[in-house]
Amino acid sequence: MGTKLAETDVKRWLQGQKVATQWIERERTGSLLQLTPQESLRIYLSLQSLTRDGRDRAQPSPLLSRMRQALERYARRKQKPRA
Repeated sequence: MGTKLAETDVKRWLQGQKVATQWIERERTGSLLQLTPQESLRIYLSLQSLTRDGRDRAQPSPLLSRMRQALERYARRKQKPRA
């Protein structure tokens, strides 16, 4: 089996993740506020062009679909009573 993690270590790691997320969000917001309208439009159009591969972006990727199916199968097996 795997190594058991100490609860305090996990809590400390989660707190660090929270702080990092807040820091990144502040940095991202600051960067976006400094963009001119022309720079914003250029970035938007560049990102939009990346999605022109014919895939329906409203649908999950094939990999994500397979992962979800595997998790559903796992959950169904765990729910079956053992004989």
